[in-house]
Amino acid sequence: MARIVVITNGNYQARLILEDLFKQRHADIAGVAVITGDYFGRSGMTALRAIARVTAFPYVLAKVTQMVAIKIAAIIAPGALLSVRRMAEQFSVPCLEAVSVDDPEVAAGIGRWNADLLVSVSCPQKIPKVLVDRFALGGINIHSSLLPRYAGLAPYYWVLAEGERTTGTSVHYLTPKFDDGHILAAREVPIAPGESAFGLFQKLCVEGRDALCEAVAKAEAGMPGTPQPRRGRSYRSNPDLASYRRLRRNGHAIIRIGGLVSMIAREMRYPRSTLVSTDTQ
Repeated sequence: MARIVVITNGNYQARLILEDLFKQRHADIAGVAVITGDYFGRSGMTALRAIARVTAFPYVLAKVTQMVAIKIAAIIAPGALLSVRRMAEQFSVPCLEAVSVDDPEVAAGIGRWNADLLVSVSCPQKIPKVLVDRFALGGINIHSSLLPRYAGLAPYYWVLAEGERTTGTSVHYLTPKFDDGHILAAREVPIAPGESAFGLFQKLCVEGRDALCEAVAKAEAGMPGTPQPRRGRSYRSNPDLASYRRLRRNGHAIIRIGGLVSMIAREMRYPRSTLVSTDTQ
């Protein structure tokens, strides 16, 4: 069995995606690197101001609302597994934090952990080829769309803005070009009327658990994956006001507070047992 290193932003959605991999393969996960900075290595208010300048305000507000709600829940229920770090602690997996994936401590951790396969889950920055090349089996990444369509940022938002009826999640090999590697596993997810972007993202995260485990097994077996079609590729960047208006006209929302409250209440009610016997769906 291959030894695995995970690089991630470490948030709640990443924890959802990684849950089955940790359940099934925690003995093989050599370490986790949590990258806390944005694409340019900024953090805190500096990162928030930069994002706000290029992203529609309703999307930024919804994202901040979710982040604050989860942080409050983590304070109220410190045993709740609301982050990848907490899950790593549960399974005694080494974990380090860095603002940038280029931080020397990340490279040092990868050296100490001496793993075979890199797994990227919601990493906020491009992972340098020099790091990927240190893994004999290379690296894989999970993306919340059916590639090659909706590569790039916030695909769960853009499919609603564009009026799609279905979407999905794809696991592909890491290459120098974003979201462009051969596909190892994919799952399709229907889009419900009135769906919220963050609610859809949560569904995609849950569906992505099995896809990620399948992709890891295929990468271990040396399978090359399926090349992405050159036709039909689309790429999206930061949500803007025009797309937000389309999303609303299509009957969708970015976030529904009731759904957010229900999700947090469920996680707080079953803090540690979610990784043992409780279905988080």
